[in-house]
Amino acid sequence: MPRIEYGKAIFPRHGLEVTVSRATLKLCLCFVPKRLRFLLLPSFLVLSSLYTEQRAIQSYVHRKPPGHLAIIILYTRANMLKYSNSPTKNKILDVMSTMEIVQLPGSTLLAIVVVLYLGLVQTLRYRSFRNLNKAYAAYLRDPYSLDYKTAHQIMKRVMLYEFPWMFAFGTQWALFETYTVATGTELLVQTRQLTSDSTVGKRTEDTVVLLTEFLVGSLDSDRGSKALAKVNWMHRRYGSKIKQPELLHTLAMFVLEPIRWLNNREWRPMTELEEVAIFTYWKEIGNRMGIKNIPDTLEELKIWTAEYTQENVYFTKYNKMCAESTMRLFLRNFPLFMRGFAQHAAVSLLGERSRLALGYEKPPRWISRLVSSAFYIRRFVIRHFFLPRLHELEPLAKLDSTGRLYRDKWAFEPWYVKVTAKTWFEGWLWTSGKVLPGPKYKRNGFLVEELGPVEYEQISKDSVAKEAEEMQAYASQGGSFAFGCPFRSVGYPPQYGA
Repeated sequence: MPRIEYGKAIFPRHGLEVTVSRATLKLCLCFVPKRLRFLLLPSFLVLSSLYTEQRAIQSYVHRKPPGHLAIIILYTRANMLKYSNSPTKNKILDVMSTMEIVQLPGSTLLAIVVVLYLGLVQTLRYRSFRNLNKAYAAYLRDPYSLDYKTAHQIMKRVMLYEFPWMFAFGTQWALFETYTVATGTELLVQTRQLTSDSTVGKRTEDTVVLLTEFLVGSLDSDRGSKALAKVNWMHRRYGSKIKQPELLHTLAMFVLEPIRWLNNREWRPMTELEEVAIFTYWKEIGNRMGIKNIPDTLEELKIWTAEYTQENVYFTKYNKMCAESTMRLFLRNFPLFMRGFAQHAAVSLLGERSRLALGYEKPPRWISRLVSSAFYIRRFVIRHFFLPRLHELEPLAKLDSTGRLYRDKWAFEPWYVKVTAKTWFEGWLWTSGKVLPGPKYKRNGFLVEELGPVEYEQISKDSVAKEAEEMQAYASQGGSFAFGCPFRSVGYPPQYGA
């Protein structure tokens, strides 16, 4: 009868001793966590090999899993098995002839597959997290030693691979939170870009495109620098009407809101390195926008924001006008009978102070609990049952042979989306054909310097191009990481109010 001695299957009757190759075991179990391997090995081998009639092989290398029967995979190839007694091929075949294929019930096979799949999820789910910490181990002790270029690489991993949907949602919500500042919404109402149903869609899509260019792209690229230069050009038109604290609060929302959303609602909380990377990159953006007195650390920014919110977040009719217009845009594609529920669900995501500042009534408790439960279930399912995505997302607009840029995805309206069978189908699927790519939404694409209100498309081009060149020269010398001060160019930064 065969016996086991530390991983060797010894068959005295045949004079054969077989040792399982470490390479074989590693190949079989490379995706299984170490703490689960001694439990999963017997089941894995049962699926893929032969079983001795005597069921004598009951241990695996140095560990004997109770209640499980292991088997040894027998192959004739030397890279899979090592033969310590140099048996002949006939002896190997003779041993294998004494074995039979195990017939397992379908339920057992299904259970084994499920266990193996869950083990694979457990291993791969944190692989990117471990690789990130390994790649940037030099910054773990002091994340604030990050320069903005390195911070951008970490931030992109968070945005495009780890948590793309929640990061995008948190960034959109940051825009919504800016409407709570009473001193800033009156100017937004005066521009009519946010409060008119005919322009709010384009304004929102332009904001998404501009942010994508310098968040997903790079501040130092031609497109990224032009995108930020266009933002500066539009701000410059209002001069002292825009106050420095309002700009800093908006910057803080773009930093803090995505972090809050990810930490509270994603499958894992963010690390300090990831949080500081987001802060560092946005701080560089703020410096190039001419924003003054940006705190030096994330903790200081949180303290400043809390103090500013305490004094400046309160209700005005202008807050409500901006919020209502944006909410109508959010709910546009919902059926009429669901819009009331959807609005209550959205409002339940606001903090108490923000909700009061925007003039919304408190949603029913059951809706708040339902929304909270939905996010909890999503977090649990992703954490335990979903394999990670295969690659980073690529949301940047694509360059056409004509030199113009085209999008293949949109949030609310298909601005700058090329008309294809795919985009038409998506339009019909999500809007029942009410909003489709076409001439109305500039299907001929865009140039970065053209983004923004239609009346400013042409007159801003030269100024934006010049400032983008100066910004790239500034970046080539190290940016604010080297200079320690906001970017300045001819006639820039704009003279914001105190």
